[in-house]
Amino acid sequence: MKTTLRRPAAVGIAAGLCLLATGTGAHSAQAADFPPNPTNKSGYTLDFQEEFDGTSLNPDKWLPYYLPHWTPNREDAKSRYTVADGKLVQRLDPDTPAWNPQYDGTVKISGIQTYNQDWWHRFNSSMPNDHHEPTFNGYSTQYGYVETRAKLSDTGGGGHQALWLVGTGDKSEKSANPEIDMIETFFNKPDTWRIAAFGWGDPDFLGSWQLHEDPVPNGKPTKEYHVYGMEWTPTQLNFYYDNQLYKTINDAPNMPMGMILGIYTDAGSGQHNDVWPKSWSVDYLRVWKKNGGYPETYQRLENRNTGQAIHIQDRTGKAQSGTVPATAWSSHWKPETVDGRTRYKNRWTGDYLHTENNTGTAQHGPVPATAWSSQWTQEPVDGHVRLRNRQSGHYLHTEDATGFVQSGAVPATHWSSQWRPKTVS
Repeated sequence: MKTTLRRPAAVGIAAGLCLLATGTGAHSAQAADFPPNPTNKSGYTLDFQEEFDGTSLNPDKWLPYYLPHWTPNREDAKSRYTVADGKLVQRLDPDTPAWNPQYDGTVKISGIQTYNQDWWHRFNSSMPNDHHEPTFNGYSTQYGYVETRAKLSDTGGGGHQALWLVGTGDKSEKSANPEIDMIETFFNKPDTWRIAAFGWGDPDFLGSWQLHEDPVPNGKPTKEYHVYGMEWTPTQLNFYYDNQLYKTINDAPNMPMGMILGIYTDAGSGQHNDVWPKSWSVDYLRVWKKNGGYPETYQRLENRNTGQAIHIQDRTGKAQSGTVPATAWSSHWKPETVDGRTRYKNRWTGDYLHTENNTGTAQHGPVPATAWSSQWTQEPVDGHVRLRNRQSGHYLHTEDATGFVQSGAVPATHWSSQWRPKTVS
């Protein structure tokens, strides 16, 4: 597995979570399991629950293979694990094969996931989709509170255990889907919690890796169970250790994501040692949704060449490009999906961005959802997008610096035709 600053971190949930922990004095315990949280969370509804009861994984929720569409030998992607006593134990053995020697070297992986599709998570642009795999969707979600209770590996050497999420929005071979590594803690740094995130070409999320790797506030994560949580909102990722706010990333993906649980050697964490098996234990994995949902979000479409945003200044019917405050509703657009494409609805006027009259200038107005002139395809380019009109095949651009948003045939390399959507609320 391999920013845009938004509003300050919200800390209100931390106080509420503290009340949910059972037991007395758990936060100060240095050598005892932190107790599991109850399944009821005030202000939230449980949306996904895996307690790992029984003796096997639920096939409706889990695919017991790791990204098998990339591997020439599907069995090399098969997970090794046990489910017993209400716990999932994932392990790597001395004879665990390398997952994909041609494109990922000696990396060994034992992983399970709630989602899979062809081209999903193309972390190596040279890597071909080796064979077709049926799309699997045991669970994917957008926003929510993700929580697990786990005990980390105590084997040392190179390797890590992970709980991570990958976006599902881009189903093309580009796979421009964001990634959140909620847990990516290395074996050789057992008393830390490593968190990472990256957009992978998603123009609405981090354009470069953001990484946090710091000591945990208390306890020994390889000796006892601790609770790791992440509140995912439209604008922030807030991480919690034993119900206390730990880190904040002031950006967030805005598409559904699937989840992956796994244990790895040699994947950017150094050479493994010869202590086997390597394993970690997961007590549960849950996702709650906030009652009432999250605030409606919009996008600002900012031009790469000028930094200016598409907005509506007056009722002329022409979309303009200019410097307007980020708070201006005239520059806020609500993406709406129609027939696999996007319509952009202005927050101030309710108008849609379109090219109905084919004037060479983008327009805005009340056009029907069926009008191809108001339907756009986002084509990823170097961390930005080009907006291609369904009717004309033309792209939005600012090539001639007229103050208006133009529509025409512009090379993909021209920054004037590249836009960066920025989420606002």
